[in-house]
Amino acid sequence: MNEQRQQAYLNLIQSLLNCPDGEEPEILAANQDLLDADFLDVLVAVAEMMAQEGNENTANWLINLATILARYLYEPFLFLIEVLQATAESRGDAQVVYSLLAANTDKLNLLFADVLRRWATTTLEEMQPDEAEYLAAVLVLFSNRIREFPLGDKASNMEIAIAGYEIALTVYTRQALPQDWAMTQNNLGTAYSNRIQGDRAENLESAIAAYTAALEVRTRQALPQEWATTQNNLGTAYRNRIQGDRAENLESAIAAYTAALEVFTRQALPQNHAETLFNLGLLYQQEKRYTLAYNTFESAIETVESLRGEIVSGEESKRKQAEEWNALYRRMVEVCLALQEDTQAVEYIERSKTRNLVELLFTHDCYPKGEIPPEVKNQLQQLRQEIEEEKRRLEQAEQTQSFDINRSKLNQLRQQREQLMSRIIGFNPIRYSEIQNLLDEETAIIEWYIFNDCFRAFIITHDKDKPEIWPSNAEDLEKLVNWTFDEYLELYYDDKLKWRYCLHNQLTQLAEILHLDEIVSLLAGAKKIILVPHRYLHLLPIHALQLASGEYLIDKFPNGVSYAPSCQLLHFAKSKATPPSPQAGRGSNLFCNFFAIQNPTDDLEFTDIEVETIADTFHPHHILKKSAATEAALAEQPNADNFHDAHWLHFSCHGYFNFNFPLQSGLQLADTLISPIPTDAEATRLLKISDDVAIDLEKCLTLEDIFNLSFPNCRLVTLSACESGLVDFTNTSDECIGLPSGFIKAGTANVVSSLWAVDDFSTACAIGE
Repeated sequence: MNEQRQQAYLNLIQSLLNCPDGEEPEILAANQDLLDADFLDVLVAVAEMMAQEGNENTANWLINLATILARYLYEPFLFLIEVLQATAESRGDAQVVYSLLAANTDKLNLLFADVLRRWATTTLEEMQPDEAEYLAAVLVLFSNRIREFPLGDKASNMEIAIAGYEIALTVYTRQALPQDWAMTQNNLGTAYSNRIQGDRAENLESAIAAYTAALEVRTRQALPQEWATTQNNLGTAYRNRIQGDRAENLESAIAAYTAALEVFTRQALPQNHAETLFNLGLLYQQEKRYTLAYNTFESAIETVESLRGEIVSGEESKRKQAEEWNALYRRMVEVCLALQEDTQAVEYIERSKTRNLVELLFTHDCYPKGEIPPEVKNQLQQLRQEIEEEKRRLEQAEQTQSFDINRSKLNQLRQQREQLMSRIIGFNPIRYSEIQNLLDEETAIIEWYIFNDCFRAFIITHDKDKPEIWPSNAEDLEKLVNWTFDEYLELYYDDKLKWRYCLHNQLTQLAEILHLDEIVSLLAGAKKIILVPHRYLHLLPIHALQLASGEYLIDKFPNGVSYAPSCQLLHFAKSKATPPSPQAGRGSNLFCNFFAIQNPTDDLEFTDIEVETIADTFHPHHILKKSAATEAALAEQPNADNFHDAHWLHFSCHGYFNFNFPLQSGLQLADTLISPIPTDAEATRLLKISDDVAIDLEKCLTLEDIFNLSFPNCRLVTLSACESGLVDFTNTSDECIGLPSGFIKAGTANVVSSLWAVDDFSTACAIGE
């Protein structure tokens, strides 16, 4: 150990000896970075010196402390052995390793990094070469996982990864195992690029050195894809470099990205192509070269949208990929605003939301199957199969270094699939003029968008060729995030009764944070507004906010306030809606087919009155009551036709939003409760509501089911159920995916839903009015 570290150990021991009784744990907690095996050695040495000087009590106290700390160090050691064994047995499977890490985040600290480094160093010294290679491989796999682990302390996670890579490099030498050495150098460079501890400038120098070393083996001739990967990484390190001449660093970054794109072409490796273009576009945006940034991001987006349904496998990879692509669209919106292309900014906001929904529909086949001719469905399945076969053929050709690597067929198949899916889903990127055509002269849209440093409200009207934009500042965004998550949502999930009593004051704060009066002042002449929220704004009752005048927003506009998940879905809903005939009187049967689900769990006392009162207004009406309201009954005749052909759908039941599996969110039907819960039950099939009671999702009407339905005549769906309007606010990639968007996609023109748990008596009274 160096002299400075040894003095720090001695200072800590002196502090522990001099502090008042009871303060020792606090001092140790504040100095966790010093609690390692060397500290124990110094502690024992000081104790021995004290004993020789006759200070037996002090010596015994120090020995006792050393014993306690030894146990403190032993726990990380046991977990290290456990997690490395799990990594080895699963071959680094993310699901296996992440579940173990998630259950032990308290152990993932700098002490763990030190234990890993010491144990691995000592163990490798005693191993045979083949055993050492195996352990080095496990260390690299584990380091890859901990580097990308989303939970715990990210600074500590990165230190653990660096320790693992650096120890592996004592086995993976350039002379003995050049490719493994180069791979680990590349990974070490990525860890140093993202390192939080230490000096940022020095970390980037270490990253550049590691990437440069990797390129000594990863040449374009020998390992073209690996070479391109490291070039891309090196470009990012130079882009962020602090030392050296800024202009030269940027030129080095551009050269590295350009080199990577020689291999990462759109035809050969489209996903890598898009990632590298994104990185290059960030450089141009950072340097305010906005036209170059626009062109680069545009090309990246076109590539991303050609990859429908081909996101890499694995839930964590999908999540990261989706969030990265969302960042791509957000950056494009920022560039459009910098270029004063405000209408294009709105179009790319909408394009991002549409991409998320279409990706979901692609992946899960969640589109109204009854509306698709069998031959079209078969054609889509055939295209998917041919794409996978062609990808496998090209993979094999690359592995055998065959000259038959022509990617034109794969690109043609992707283009055919894209065209066919656009026909099936009915979505093409919406233009600003199309959004304007949704409005009359008295209606305006307020579309919010949350950036990294602010949020903006885009105000769209029928007569103005550009949106009016209200921008917040960084402080407003910070207040909005803190209010939403630390006050509103935390109180809602912890104490719903207290939340209800505080709601008025909380919403008053929200109106101030959103600067609602300023935004409304820009809506002169509007009698109706359509709110299009973004991300967690979907969870908030913006229509119920109070203006400075004392009016509530919903009362300010005589023709009403409504919501849309996106302008794209609003356009879709409007295209499906058939206006009632002016000649149709109250006694006419036009748009009077009513279908309802009534109290399927038989525990909502006032829903019977609610449904039957409403049903009397409609003729004909069809109701599935209580135990008869099962998923199976919905598929039986004549219920299936009545359900499909209804003009008005009313669900008076329990609802839920499934944050773990959003597609399994839904409406609870009859015969769905399971108790006790079978020990071998599939986790994705059940939604636990207590230790021994769960909801069987396969017997509910889930969001995935709804995407598969078709309601060509439906004008209104009323979800008289708890939390039926929620979306996944933790996932930026599915920010507007929820039950309302599912029903709109299935063909419904309008949806009424709830943002919180509601009392069935209050709901019955509100809907009865």
